[in-house]
Amino acid sequence: MDYTTQKVPVKSKRINAELNGTLMRFSPFRLFQDFQSREAINCLKLIGKYLSGKEDVALYGKGEFSDKLLEHNPNLSNHILGVFYPTLILPAGVKTIFLCDKSELACQRLKKNIPAGIEIITPAVIQDLDWKAIPGFAWVQDIKSIYPIDIPEIEFSPGQDLIVIDSPARNLAFLPNGLAYVHNALKKTSLKFQTVDLDIIVYHRYHTHRLLDRPEKMLTPGGKEMHYDPWLAEAYLQWSDLDVVEYFRPAIDEVVEKLIKVKPKILGCSLQSCNINFVREVVNGVKKVLPDTIILVGGFSCYQPTIGRSAFPESDYMCIGEADLTIAPLVETLARGEKPKDVLGVVSRYDSPGYTFTTYPMPLDLDSLEMAKYDWTDIKLYRNHNDYQLAPIIASRGCRWSRCTFCAERFYWRIRDAKLVVDEFEYLNDNGCDLFMFNESDLNGLPERLVEICEEITRRGLKLKLTGQLRIHKKANREYFDKLKAGGFVALRFGVDAWSKNTLKLQMKGYTMDMVYQNLKDCWESGIYTEVNTVIGIPGETEEDIDETIALMLKCKPYIGRHANMNTLILAIGSVYWEDPDRFKIKFRDHTKEEIFKKFPSYVPADYWYSEEPYIDQDIRTMRYKKVIKTLHENNVDMGPFLKEIFEHITEQKGNEYGKKELKTNKNRDDFAIKIKDELTNNIQPQRSETHKIVPHDNKFWGVDPAEFENLVSKTQYHYYLTKLNKTFKKGGVYLTDYSRIKRHASRTLEILSKEGPITFARKFHKKLRNFTKSID
Repeated sequence: MDYTTQKVPVKSKRINAELNGTLMRFSPFRLFQDFQSREAINCLKLIGKYLSGKEDVALYGKGEFSDKLLEHNPNLSNHILGVFYPTLILPAGVKTIFLCDKSELACQRLKKNIPAGIEIITPAVIQDLDWKAIPGFAWVQDIKSIYPIDIPEIEFSPGQDLIVIDSPARNLAFLPNGLAYVHNALKKTSLKFQTVDLDIIVYHRYHTHRLLDRPEKMLTPGGKEMHYDPWLAEAYLQWSDLDVVEYFRPAIDEVVEKLIKVKPKILGCSLQSCNINFVREVVNGVKKVLPDTIILVGGFSCYQPTIGRSAFPESDYMCIGEADLTIAPLVETLARGEKPKDVLGVVSRYDSPGYTFTTYPMPLDLDSLEMAKYDWTDIKLYRNHNDYQLAPIIASRGCRWSRCTFCAERFYWRIRDAKLVVDEFEYLNDNGCDLFMFNESDLNGLPERLVEICEEITRRGLKLKLTGQLRIHKKANREYFDKLKAGGFVALRFGVDAWSKNTLKLQMKGYTMDMVYQNLKDCWESGIYTEVNTVIGIPGETEEDIDETIALMLKCKPYIGRHANMNTLILAIGSVYWEDPDRFKIKFRDHTKEEIFKKFPSYVPADYWYSEEPYIDQDIRTMRYKKVIKTLHENNVDMGPFLKEIFEHITEQKGNEYGKKELKTNKNRDDFAIKIKDELTNNIQPQRSETHKIVPHDNKFWGVDPAEFENLVSKTQYHYYLTKLNKTFKKGGVYLTDYSRIKRHASRTLEILSKEGPITFARKFHKKLRNFTKSID
């Protein structure tokens, strides 16, 4: 965690020193978790007393907080002008409003409804009234973040033909690039439409609560602990858990309620693997009340016509592939009340029986498409909780190579003009973005064009940081990478995937082991950070291939920043393996190929297939995977967070679950520019405040180590009394030669010891000594 620390002056009686301090935050959310606690009641009384001294006060927010506040301050009911919620209709003359909610996020949202000129008081006022009344468990270390920020409300406009939403979770606080192109296409229609990115709103709500309210744990309704950041790549599988989706039920219900209120003719939803369950809850909620609402979907989960609506049966229409090409004419027709069928580039529930899907003609010239401007939203919202921002940009669509046997992203390749790409960079840079990721499959499909882009960036004097994913390429030499470095590239991820002579041939990668080594070396030595991907367990792979793979990985170790993604082969629709399994001796267990593909329309679970000559099933794939991971770890090779998590499972002998499902990550959701700045996130939980001594300083509150504080106090008192005793014997030493005085004090000492005991004697002696030392200061 990123904390604010500094030297803090400590003063207490005779102490005047400095200790290391950590900035602390008071959390009303923690304090009022139990309104019956003694500490909570004391603080409610403090608030009541304070409000009683204010004139023309109203309470905003009904519920347990306002009930308990009035319960423990009986006279406050007669003093306030009323309690208001949810509608804020204030009587004339209200000067002050107290927000009755323990949540920082809730208070932020309530503030937006309060007219200007009215004083707003929140529960945080307790630290100004009497910070010593705040118990230790309500103090937490303050984590550096962008919060609080102005988070937009979820709002839909009435009278819309179409409302398009993007639901969580996408990827970090990532700009929705695909949605931006759809929005551009809709601007050319005659429709009344609205584009709303729910993902960024829910993202900031989640982290505002996590970082400002700081609950002990964030639990699902079923009691599971939420990931500290479900928008990270290593957490994306959580979104398939319905219990995790239920954690966001308040947001889902809010979306449904507000959509029902405005009654759009068409509801458009962007679909990808992580948001399908969230979208389904929204769609089902809307259709329950508004059954005639047309559901239109598109996105990354809608790229295969053979899967079609089976990916989301709740849809009426599904745009296949690049939705910005097909959506405009479709929604124009739908808005007129028509139900078109057999539409190019679209599948629907209204298609004719036996209709064969036909692709919409793809434009060869991407330059005819308007660049993504995100003009329906505030670009500055798109940054992570720690102010990290990575903006996507697309220079090409599809993949020029399109031959890798395992890959499902084998789409028709087109590329934009270099100057137009840099125009988009410049536009986004003017709006505060400086770190970009090329969000495409084949960044160096045309290496000369990428060099043109970098040269144009240099010519315009733009100071950018660029990342992207690319293939090993015979044209990528040191001179090439030097030009990319000059243009702003700071990190590149190579889809190496195969690391032996045999697997390179089996995967049809189109390069050699020597080229792998040379590309990584030249890129690293040009000053660009490198990452790599790997695929294990393809048909035809041998144990010798795994040994050769490890050997090349270790040879390349000096030139690899980290191994980011590694997965066992996923038999996915669209890949060569899927289209022609017999050619690669792929067999299916207990089912025919047709039965398997019908049952699993997007990918075949790992335990349902194997390959022969040599025999490879998921157990063998997993065993080889673990061998590679363990060897990399033993040789201190850096790995990404997902691979580190898998290694921990392996070492803890928790790896059985990896034999029952694909070992995979999603490269589209992984931030592989993580090394450009400081670590993106850290899941270390902040220490509870009981481990800190709270010290006010400079209008803030700091936590110092209690042991250090007590040690300082003890040392200070020891040296103080030692000094006083020295003064006593130097200035009053004459007493030691006064026999009658010594005799009198000795007699009195024996009397106290015999009648009152040693404890009383020690207390009286200490008091006498303290008074005496003061008299000779």
